[in-house]
Formats: sequence, structure tokens, C-alpha cells
Amino acid sequence: MTYFFFEEFACKCCGKSVVHPDLIIMLEVARKQAGVPFVINSGYRCKDNNKKVGGSETSSHLIGAAVDIDAPNSTYKYLIVRHCLDAGFRRIGVGSNFVHVDVDTNKVHPVIWTY
Repeated sequence: MTYFFFEEFACKCCGKSVVHPDLIIMLEVARKQAGVPFVINSGYRCKDNNKKVGGSETSSHLIGAAVDIDAPNSTYKYLIVRHCLDAGFRRIGVGSNFVHVDVDTNKVHPVIWTY
């Protein structure tokens, strides 16, 4: 990986790291095109951590197919969303200070939502 380390995707609770290969490939493409750092706030989550942070019982984080990327302002949100779409992401959620992207093939595509 050029822009990321496996440790960034690890569960904040138990340290376990599960990352879908397509997620990494697409994040690398998006990050290169965006030209700004993609700071991973949340990658893989174990069930305990997912519950603690209020994640859905069907969260894509539970299978290592999702990340939340820090987006401190609207410019970052725009760059992240634009280049994640260009990289092939078809599931994007926009929060107040983060952008969620996932490659979960068990869920509806394409979709963009807000938190």
C-alpha cells in the first residue's frame, strides 16, 4: 500500500484487522486522485466495538468492507466523495465530520446517504 498502513484499519477495541482487498485498492486510487490525506477514523470493528459506537447490527465495518474517513470541512468532504465515486465506490455515507465508504456486496448499490 502506498497511502495506508494495515494498522489504520484495525479495530480500536481489540486490534484485530480485517480488510476487504477491493476496499484497499479503491481507497488507494481515490486517495491518489484527491491529493489530500485520507485519515481513517474507523475501519474493521469487532461486535463489541461496533455496539459501543452505535453501529448497525449489519454494519459493513463488521466484515472489514467499510471505513470512515475524517472530513473536517466541506472541501474535504467534496474531494473524498468525488474521488471515491471516480474510484468506483457505490456506497457512500456523509456525516458531519466523516465520509463512510464501503464495498459490501450484500447491500444495495448505488446509494449515498447522510447521517
